[in-house]
Amino acid sequence: MRIVLSVGLLIIFISSFFILAMGSSFIKQTVVCEEMPYRPDNVNCRLAKLNMDTLVTFFMVISFLIADVGAIYLMITSWKV
Repeated sequence: MRIVLSVGLLIIFISSFFILAMGSSFIKQTVVCEEMPYRPDNVNCRLAKLNMDTLVTFFMVISFLIADVGAIYLMITSWKV
């Protein structure tokens, strides 16, 4: 039981860094913000065109989230034993 919990926590710890890094990259790729030249305080943000890199990044974030949910499920089911 300790091995399953240790491996599950390790999976969650490592994949959380990947989720944060890829999530920020995904947001930086898709959201483009420009400051208006005639209004310095007004910022115009819009969605950029989605390309294949953005799609792959999105699916990688989703796959890491699924792996985290699976690791949490394994930890919960092994805790009862």
